[in-house]
Amino acid sequence: MYKNSNSFIALMSGSKIFLQQVLALLAKDLKTEWRTREIFTSMFVFAVLVIVVFNFAIGADTELIRQVASGVIWIALSFASVLGLQRTGQMESEEDSLQGILLALHDRSALFIAKMLAQMVYLLVVVLCTLPLCGIWFHIDFIARIGELGIVFMLGILGLSIVGTLFAMITLHTRAREVMLPMLFLPVSVPLTIASVYATAQLIAGMTLGDIADYISLIGVFDIVFFTLVLLVFEHIVEE
Repeated sequence: MYKNSNSFIALMSGSKIFLQQVLALLAKDLKTEWRTREIFTSMFVFAVLVIVVFNFAIGADTELIRQVASGVIWIALSFASVLGLQRTGQMESEEDSLQGILLALHDRSALFIAKMLAQMVYLLVVVLCTLPLCGIWFHIDFIARIGELGIVFMLGILGLSIVGTLFAMITLHTRAREVMLPMLFLPVSVPLTIASVYATAQLIAGMTLGDIADYISLIGVFDIVFFTLVLLVFEHIVEE
């Protein structure tokens, strides 16, 4: 019983240290971004440009707009993710601080979780800023379904952040990381993007969460599988 008590205390102590390190790394990234706003600005401007181009290409056909709006939004988010991840990797290379951070960590997976959460924050802010613009340009009332749409966007953005952060770390020290990152990230994220597009489109069309349960389940399974995979292999990735 004494051994079990010591094991429990050690586990709780390790969990507390892990959480503190995740929060410290996340705070560092967010404070840096708050000072520079480089990552968010590039992601937001790119997403808006994509939406504007599609808006003019689609024209005034209201029915067609409602059908393609979800696809436009998720395409913009996917490519904005690549842009943000590339800028994050560039900043890490310029500061050359990654090895020092890894040496200081109790569990190196804390670095992955912090980077993933930071990427999620960037994407969520981009969504919050672009959805009102999409509502105006595409004549869609997103506010009426904001709760259901919020669930889909949270799960979809989580998946994009997991996969994106994984491949960003893999390609960080490669010579052609600007080319390799989108080549790895975009094909792997296709199932997630397709499910998110269909789920969003059907919510816009007036369906309920129960009607799109299959798509939500697919997104959830995708997130769980890749998150588990990353935790298993991340130690080997950062050692290379």
